[in-house]
Amino acid sequence: MTTPRTTVGASTHRVGASGGARRSAPRSFRPVQAVAGLVVLAVVCVLLSGTGFTSQLVTQMLVFAIAAMGVGFLGGYGGLVSLGQASMLGLGAYGVAVAEAKGFGPWTAVGLALLVTLAVALLAGLIAVRVRGIGFVIMTLAVGQILFGLSSSWVAVSGGDNGLILLSAPVLGPLDLNDPKQLSYTVLAVFLIGAAILWTFVRSPFGLSLRGIKSNEQRLKTLGYATRLHLYIGYVVSVLCGGVAGILFVFTNGLITPTTLDFGHNGIITLMAVIGGLGSLWGPALGSVVVLLFQQDLSLYVERWATVMGLVFVAIVIFAPEGLWGVGQAIVRRLSGRPSSPTTRGIAALPQGEVTDQSAADTRLEDSTAERTVR
Repeated sequence: MTTPRTTVGASTHRVGASGGARRSAPRSFRPVQAVAGLVVLAVVCVLLSGTGFTSQLVTQMLVFAIAAMGVGFLGGYGGLVSLGQASMLGLGAYGVAVAEAKGFGPWTAVGLALLVTLAVALLAGLIAVRVRGIGFVIMTLAVGQILFGLSSSWVAVSGGDNGLILLSAPVLGPLDLNDPKQLSYTVLAVFLIGAAILWTFVRSPFGLSLRGIKSNEQRLKTLGYATRLHLYIGYVVSVLCGGVAGILFVFTNGLITPTTLDFGHNGIITLMAVIGGLGSLWGPALGSVVVLLFQQDLSLYVERWATVMGLVFVAIVIFAPEGLWGVGQAIVRRLSGRPSSPTTRGIAALPQGEVTDQSAADTRLEDSTAERTVR
């Protein structure tokens, strides 16, 4: 028993030493990142302070950013890219609208919408996580199309093509979500809370295991990890992000129609995550900003704006597979004189700066499992 302990200790020391050397440079750069984040937050708050088109557009960006971050969380860290997130967004929105139409209060409607979204996530996840790769993509698309079909044909509940109009938004003391400005800041608060929760997941042992599963699932199984359970939890978290975004969507738009759940919107949200950069929390949020700017602003000046948007997105996927956030990280790294990290290719590639962490993460997983076995 002495030899395994010595080996584990040496291995752990080796990883810790390399990890400390690798993280010393980023730690010195964190104050600059914190300042940049505060500046961006201040700009967003200023933009939301108005009541015109700009404030509404930024609010929509935040709503879709929540849904896209759910896709990025599961796809970037777990390796499973969903193509049904817009349907989950529509499910959350319909949950609120239908509940209010049946006579429930706004807060009760929100609770019911979350419960319905959670129930669908728990049931669909049992089937979805049994497949990998393109099979998972098709499975999530199938679930989304089922929900879209129900919303289109079940006219008595969904309102058909006319959709459902939201009757009222929640009110809690001085907080009145019927006020557009208060609603916009509430959306921002929910976005920040959601980002903090996802960040906690990513930095936790659970997030570490998801990275290990994406890198080499068979290795994790050999080490004794319940990989399917980890992916199942990740899928549920991702779907809940879509449900929360849907609740905010119906509050900000006041209307939900079946077209929100269709294939086109599912592709748009997935595209947001891919263009922004899978494997990072802020990449999908950046992607939502870029996509909505193309849809809302470019369409005012260019008649064939969809063609231009498609060409730009194809170029990003080909020449910047790590996404816009990865490109930004590479530029900042070069300007700050930090050593560049090796890059990976593919839509689900981790952004630069996290690739080297993956090998260390796998080693730490092996070491922790070996240490538990020795004990």
